[in-house]
Amino acid sequence: MRPDAAQALLLLAEELLCAPDPATAGARLLDAAVGTFGFPRAVLLAAPDARLPVLASHGLSAATPRTGRCDSRVVVTAHERGTSALLRALDPAQEPWLAQLLPAGADLLVVPLTHDGRRYGALLLQAPVLRDVGWLTEVLAPVERAAACAARTLRTLWRVEHLERLAATDDLTMIANRRTFTFSLGRELARSVRSGEPVSLVILDLDGFKAVNDVYGHPAGDEALRNVAAALSIACRDLDTPARYGGEEFAVILPGCDEAQSMEIAERLRAAIALAPAVTPLTASAGLATFPEHAVDVDGLVQVADDALLVSKRSGRNRTTRARSAETIHLTPCLVELTDLRQREEPGEVTEPLEAVH
Repeated sequence: MRPDAAQALLLLAEELLCAPDPATAGARLLDAAVGTFGFPRAVLLAAPDARLPVLASHGLSAATPRTGRCDSRVVVTAHERGTSALLRALDPAQEPWLAQLLPAGADLLVVPLTHDGRRYGALLLQAPVLRDVGWLTEVLAPVERAAACAARTLRTLWRVEHLERLAATDDLTMIANRRTFTFSLGRELARSVRSGEPVSLVILDLDGFKAVNDVYGHPAGDEALRNVAAALSIACRDLDTPARYGGEEFAVILPGCDEAQSMEIAERLRAAIALAPAVTPLTASAGLATFPEHAVDVDGLVQVADDALLVSKRSGRNRTTRARSAETIHLTPCLVELTDLRQREEPGEVTEPLEAVH
């Protein structure tokens, strides 16, 4: 091995140890390969499963697609066998996926990422012009060592990501757990302070859910909770965070949503729950609050939304209650506003600043 290649491997090993995530590790691998050997184009296909998506790239045009599963016979074969391959000429008819990724490619070195007999990806390197097969043979050994080093690092980083996902996810419903919810809500409130955009919170409780467990058993109840979580995930926007708050309670963080927008989304979430598969039809009561209008911190926003949820349940369930600045409560079943409840209160009773919508 050439001295410069050996030195580059040592530096790469040190840099990979400090990589915070797989994408950074992949980029550092390509930087080392390109900087040491002068490959004009390089692509790393890697994932903890067999999809082999593009994890990092160098020298590709901005228009080159980088998403989707690898569909190259040469790459898949090299990956499955764990042996490197050289593709002297790239025929678009035989390798359409690879030709789209590396147009006019020639002298492509395909190096699998392997560690302890397991395969984690493939490294695609286009040789510089005026380099012959002898040069490619010379650089193959250090490139394979670099790929093995990267494979070991990627395996570790993917395991860390997997453990972090497990720690952040409710093990029954596979959506965010309460710990992740609290962290995410705090992050969104901090972002709201910087941007000036509101953040709304919806807390939902499944009406009469205890009867599902009592009548049909806990397996049926667990399945219903999983289906509700899936329905909420589908009904949410991409930037929203659905979470299992506890038991049959769910919470959804709505960044950038004011009171009117969040009410519309809350009703959509309740409608999704009503359509979720279950042994018996389910409905949900909801409480809605908006930062900074109704609270100034995480605990306060949760408390106000939870108070609103309590009003929904006391008002007949199957409705959404939103916190309001005015000290009145309006119940609007079927979106028809009813009489101000203040008129029905006992003397001295304080009216909560809430409004319920069915």
